[in-house]
Amino acid sequence: MGLAGTPYHAAMSVEDAQKFANSVVVYTNGDRKLGDDINKLLTHRGTGNIHIDNRKINKLVKDPESSGIMIELDDGSIEAKSFLVHQPDTQASPGIVRQLALETNARKDIVTKMPFYQTNVSGVFAAGDCASPFKMIANSVFQGSNAGAGIARELPRRVTGHGVDRRHEVPK
Repeated sequence: MGLAGTPYHAAMSVEDAQKFANSVVVYTNGDRKLGDDINKLLTHRGTGNIHIDNRKINKLVKDPESSGIMIELDDGSIEAKSFLVHQPDTQASPGIVRQLALETNARKDIVTKMPFYQTNVSGVFAAGDCASPFKMIANSVFQGSNAGAGIARELPRRVTGHGVDRRHEVPK
């Protein structure tokens, strides 16, 4: 599903999961073509001990006897797994993006400029999941810290206590 439902990203997830498991099952949620494409890519890469399962997933339930996950498939079978990898789509609020006319990329992430994560709109900064393909807490904290530093640098340039725009004044 989403970005993880592309052969390239699914293959990356498989390779990452292989660091923690001897075998990996890729559930395509009924998308047989995706399963074939992932299988071709992984076979080409020489990645072993992988099974592609093209059945649809009805639901996921916590295994009451372990810390694992029970996967109920469309044929009524239930499979228990130790862990599940999933990368849901995230994107900035479409309303905010549209209202502010923010530039986005193909993933619908807001485009920013490093190091302060300034957007294409002056005075607007974006950080974290809405502005990065890496949806991880550590990355979001890093970006948020940098954006905060950028905002702290930007504010004195824009407004004094009297609301005067000082961006074009020459420092004394």
